[in-house]
Amino acid sequence: MNVMLFDGSMEEFLMAVFQVYVEKKEPLLYREEDFIPNMIDVVEPLVFQEEAFSRVSKAMKSKFPKEALDVLTYGLNHRDPLAPTLLLKYVMACFSRPTFAFQYQDELIMRVTKLSRQVSLESHRFKGFVRFQKLQELYFAKIQPDHDILPFIADHFMDRFQEESFVIYDEKRQQAIFCQDHQWVLKRDLALDEKLFQEDLHSKAWSMYFTHISIDSRVNPRGQKRSMPTRYWPNLPETRTQH
Repeated sequence: MNVMLFDGSMEEFLMAVFQVYVEKKEPLLYREEDFIPNMIDVVEPLVFQEEAFSRVSKAMKSKFPKEALDVLTYGLNHRDPLAPTLLLKYVMACFSRPTFAFQYQDELIMRVTKLSRQVSLESHRFKGFVRFQKLQELYFAKIQPDHDILPFIADHFMDRFQEESFVIYDEKRQQAIFCQDHQWVLKRDLALDEKLFQEDLHSKAWSMYFTHISIDSRVNPRGQKRSMPTRYWPNLPETRTQH
């Protein structure tokens, strides 16, 4: 079976849409890092073409409701290896039937909507789960989200840090957003020095603050884990004593 591989970007995803729509390719798409070579599948790499990208992008913006575009934007950053294929099938269905995006009882709609909501929810959570350290003139934070959420939280922290430069590093994916002069850029394939992760006064302040505002009689570990999942705890200084 023929499968398409892409780098995870929206640009190459739209090239896959073009291939399926114009060249009648099978809607089977995987990120390069997720695909496991085998004796059955034939790999078809995607080659970016500016004209084809523009055609697909303009068509989607004119024909798709905002809800469908949001589902695609968030869903494409989901960690599930099947997400690209599901979203590709979703896009093709929306091209065939513009009202398909609102048929919420459809199994495909339910699956892609769930993917999108999970990424959106985690993005919202991390706006309150990022803890910065001060490294000379730079604020630095590291996170380990389940999904690729850096593009969705960058503007939030850029607005918070009006004058300061900062870096938020995703340890799982070895990528980071760098913000300076109220502009940010995403850099991939980064292996940062562990020395940057050492505790500083800001981390200690968070831990002390959390300890002093706690009321022993009202400590609710189960409630805390529901509102602040334990998988996020390693990079939260106020929870390090509770591991």
